[in-house]
Amino acid sequence: MSKHRILVVEDIHSIREAIKDILNRDYQVFDAENYDEAVRILSSEPIELVITDIRMPGKSGLDLIKTIQKDHPNVLYSLMTAYNINDYIKFAYEHNIWNIIPKYSFLDINLISVMVRKLLSKDIFGVEKYFGPEFILLEQEQDGFALPPEDGVVFQKVNSDEERNYFCNRIAKYLIEKGAPNAVHQILEELTSNAMIRAPRDSKGNSKYQFELPSRDLLVPLENIQLAETDYFEIGYGIAENSYIIVVRDHFGSLNKKEILKRLDRHITVEDTSGLPAGLADSHGRGLYICREISDQLIFNIAKERKTEIIALLDKQTNKGYKSLSIYEV
Repeated sequence: MSKHRILVVEDIHSIREAIKDILNRDYQVFDAENYDEAVRILSSEPIELVITDIRMPGKSGLDLIKTIQKDHPNVLYSLMTAYNINDYIKFAYEHNIWNIIPKYSFLDINLISVMVRKLLSKDIFGVEKYFGPEFILLEQEQDGFALPPEDGVVFQKVNSDEERNYFCNRIAKYLIEKGAPNAVHQILEELTSNAMIRAPRDSKGNSKYQFELPSRDLLVPLENIQLAETDYFEIGYGIAENSYIIVVRDHFGSLNKKEILKRLDRHITVEDTSGLPAGLADSHGRGLYICREISDQLIFNIAKERKTEIIALLDKQTNKGYKSLSIYEV
């Protein structure tokens, strides 16, 4: 069976070789140190995925993405940078870019291998992909809070606002006692609110537990929500390999990758007139932005109209400065 063909474009030799080393085991890897070399390889080889640095001598990785979109529309692509990824969110929103990875440690090179596997296989779900073979997944059957395994997560089913508040408080208490920052409570609140209030849709695509006023870009949730039996969502939590882990899964897949980028952009980009983020007064979107700022990795996995999984990973040692952009949709 022939291997997938990947092109790595990076002007720094040591980084290019490190990425090649980790990918060579499973893929046929080509490499280039600038835009012109990359274009030549794309013209002569059936490349399936391009991973390119953003800043390079001559034309940039952003220029390369535009060329790929125009001349090689079937080729997948992602970006990497040693600079602040927030500076490129607007470009990502305007040019349909869903994955940008920071390149400031070996751990992030490992993250590249997970990204490649997910993009090429379309098998995007599962927090276990980010951890080793000892990682344990447990689906909890009993009612109430359960301790997670030592190296893994346990999932709990949530059916109401009352249960959501209970689990958010109890899980936050557990993680904070284990050394997680107090901000994990905010991550739990925001991600579970999205799963309970914003995810459920009826057969016509209308929200079931909130009122929408599109003309004012406003969402108003119902109070004291009791979810219909099939509208439940799941929350997973645990600790593994120096990471605090929160996972929220719903069964609607109504979160849209373009909407994610739009909301992030509105909270990152400062308006010239006011000097404030454009999305400061938005009724929604701020929660995802905050979760991404608190987390070291915030990963979105979406099967349209079927399932959404959001994974928040917080490093036990240090909070990394630059956040990746990780959005997968099938």
